[in-house]
Amino acid sequence: MTSEKQELKNKGKGISGLVFVGCLMLGLAFSFITGNFVVGVLGGLGIGFIAMAIAMAVGKQDSMRKGISGLVFVGCLMVGLAIGFLVGNIVVGLFGGLGAGFIAMFIAYNSTGEW
Repeated sequence: MTSEKQELKNKGKGISGLVFVGCLMLGLAFSFITGNFVVGVLGGLGIGFIAMAIAMAVGKQDSMRKGISGLVFVGCLMVGLAIGFLVGNIVVGLFGGLGAGFIAMFIAYNSTGEW
């Protein structure tokens, strides 16, 4: 692999990682504002995973697209759990997150062709 391709690949990984950490920090800020730490952290993690997958999907390299569907699935599961804690019904949040995660995983697979 040429050094230019390696540099672009590393740059894409760095950007998606920064997006993830930024979303996590916003979730932590939300948790301090609302006083609900679990909802803020799970929401930040979930949105961070989804945003990381989007940042990787937008990248030009095909190697960056591998694993996107898994990130989207975990992100939907975390957001579902956050909503479950927020409304006081964890089971509904869990099953809602799982359902949305499987649908989003299917959409990510169809758009990228990679699991």
